[in-house]
Amino acid sequence: MPITRELENLEKFESAGFNHEQAKTLADVIEKSHVDSQESLKEFIHSENTNLENKIDSNISGLETRLMASQKDLLIKIFGIIVGTVGIAVTILKLFP
Repeated sequence: MPITRELENLEKFESAGFNHEQAKTLADVIEKSHVDSQESLKEFIHSENTNLENKIDSNISGLETRLMASQKDLLIKIFGIIVGTVGIAVTILKLFP
């Protein structure tokens, strides 16, 4: 918490009836709580980012595997079409010399 904010809080607490020591202690507790909550939020965001990265990596590897299998299937089909076409061409050439 910036020093100006802490001074504003001290003034507010003192105007509400707290003596200077009580107001200072309360402002310190609020500041420490604020800092702790920021650290907790940073840790939470970091752990969530790590989890998301792991999920994305596993999804990408799964997609890569499926894409490779799909490409193999497509290659086999294309090869089959070529073999069939060559077979038909050879048959036509033998029938009509």
